[in-house]
Amino acid sequence: MKKNINVEVNSIRLEENTETPIMLLLDPNSQKVLPIWIGTIEAVSIAYAQEGIKHPRPQTHDLIIDIIESLNGNIDEVVISDLHDNTYFAEIIILGDQGKVSLSARPSDAIALALRANTTISVNEDLFLNNSIDLIHDKANEIEEFKSFIENINPEDFA
Repeated sequence: MKKNINVEVNSIRLEENTETPIMLLLDPNSQKVLPIWIGTIEAVSIAYAQEGIKHPRPQTHDLIIDIIESLNGNIDEVVISDLHDNTYFAEIIILGDQGKVSLSARPSDAIALALRANTTISVNEDLFLNNSIDLIHDKANEIEEFKSFIENINPEDFA
């Protein structure tokens, strides 16, 4: 059985050159993040879900939740499960009258649904470990480099 790491949506940022949204999924235990490039519409939907913004008429992700619930189901978990050719794949695990059903989805859609359903978001452990970034470690290196610079600076360096 594959092991998963529970994550949370840390933030959505824009890539500097292309202004493409990047969703950062954080493992709170390791402080590592998994960056996933997503579409603008999906980024807005995720941001709405994070902020708890409700529209007078259901948006697509809200409608999907309504459909699942009207069929006596609920989203049990979403899992970022695989990576092929720089494209991430996700599974939406739905619990219903017939038991568990797994549906393939884009990670951004799966996470937009998970946030609305207030359910678990996880990533395949191997996938996370092989593709995550240690932000804390990067900052620690920068701080150490700066401390080293300060300790080794001489007044002549400013002449």
